[in-house]
Amino acid sequence: MIPVAGAGAAASAAVAVTAMSPGDSPTAAVSPVSPVPFDVDAEREDAAGGPARGDDGGAGDTGTPSPLAGAGTPTAAAVTPPPAATPTPTPTPTPTPTGFPPVEGCTATIPGDGVDNGELGDEHLCAIGEGHLLRPDAAASFVALDAVYRAETGEGLIACVTDSYRSYDAQVDVYDRKPGLAAYPGTSEHGWGLALDIGCGANSFGGALYEWLDDNADDYGWDNPDWARPGGSTPEPWHWEFDPESVP
Repeated sequence: MIPVAGAGAAASAAVAVTAMSPGDSPTAAVSPVSPVPFDVDAEREDAAGGPARGDDGGAGDTGTPSPLAGAGTPTAAAVTPPPAATPTPTPTPTPTPTGFPPVEGCTATIPGDGVDNGELGDEHLCAIGEGHLLRPDAAASFVALDAVYRAETGEGLIACVTDSYRSYDAQVDVYDRKPGLAAYPGTSEHGWGLALDIGCGANSFGGALYEWLDDNADDYGWDNPDWARPGGSTPEPWHWEFDPESVP
């Protein structure tokens, strides 16, 4: 047998049979075979499964062919921008029937018939300072009254407030702690955000602040009601209530 360098196994076998078979003519032609330096099928298989392709299903495969897996330059996928968000309309502050400007930054509205005493939420209350809350029209008028007091005395009236809106639970607590002084839970004007308790001397009928309030507060809709005045059923000089219909 004459070995043929670089030939595949099948080619070698064919040559061997041709050379050894008895009776064959010694001049029988043997098809020339070009030498192949490596196993082409194995190289193709290795290249197809190599990490450069990225689409072999192996570790790290994302299922998306790499540029080497196809012809040309890959085109980036078009990105569709998300739809523009629809802006949420800002609630309009409730116009105060008294003509006082709304409290700055407050968009609360006056509660309707479906809201119970002591159940007002953030949407029905305005902050007047010092952590106190009132219904928006009451808050607007008291802030205006505070501005007048500041102009005359240089001091803040709001800083003298000791109590304002009371939730139902807060009314229950006060009623339990001060029987005979607090209104029955669910009936207090504090539960509507329409009442304030004021200190700084207003807790005495002879105090300077009480006298100032008695002279000025009614112009802004605030009053120490009859039952809370001297000779009333429950005298409370510190208790003031807002009535928008009483504003001149």
